[in-house]
Amino acid sequence: MFTSVVVDDEESVINDLKGLLEMTCPHVKVVGTAKRSQEAIELIRAIRPQILFLDIQIDERTGLELLKSLEPMQMQVIFVTAHNDYAVEAFKLSAVDYLLKPVDPDELSEAVNRATTNIGKDLVHKQLTTLVHNLMPGANTRKIVLSDMDGLHILDIPDILWCHANGSYTEFKMKDGTELVVSKHLKTYERLLVDQGFERVHRSYLINIYNIKRIDRSRGEILMKNDETLPISIAADVLKEILSKLRQ
Repeated sequence: MFTSVVVDDEESVINDLKGLLEMTCPHVKVVGTAKRSQEAIELIRAIRPQILFLDIQIDERTGLELLKSLEPMQMQVIFVTAHNDYAVEAFKLSAVDYLLKPVDPDELSEAVNRATTNIGKDLVHKQLTTLVHNLMPGANTRKIVLSDMDGLHILDIPDILWCHANGSYTEFKMKDGTELVVSKHLKTYERLLVDQGFERVHRSYLINIYNIKRIDRSRGEILMKNDETLPISIAADVLKEILSKLRQ
């Protein structure tokens, strides 16, 4: 049995989440709830739950500000938010779990499974630090959290040259020559990075267009800034769109 605490300023959300957990995740027990930030801080310090369900906005504080008030704990945090916008993109890039209100039972179950798998691992601090960065207004450089066999890696998105599909894995190539292999499909990162200057120029390649050195249309190739040549198989109008972005 895993212990959890639910923090939300809406009683109805707390009750709904407790009911869904009982129905879909009977191995997770809610041992405390709070509707105010100071009450939540005292409760979490006293109980030290393994999983924390946390509203992104609690009275005058954000959920992130609340977490800063706590000493480091090895608890898994799942945010609950009503905002399906820019903030959600930041959660995805930071590999921080979140649930949109009203909470979907299947999404809750998936988030809980990830959380219980990671209990005892010191991952949360890196993820939350990246989330804080990505949520900063006007942040010039977005970051992404990747996980491989060696642990978590926090990358500056502009430093990624390309992502390559290798079966159910994705290979990342960085400007400094570093390579990372992540056990997720390229489609996952296409969805995450399409708004960060990346284009799917080939079924196997997702590239950072700002790291293109030259496009050779006659050969169907792209020369990247590290002098690697990659194949291109997109339509001419899409290629024109890429070129126009590069000129902006």
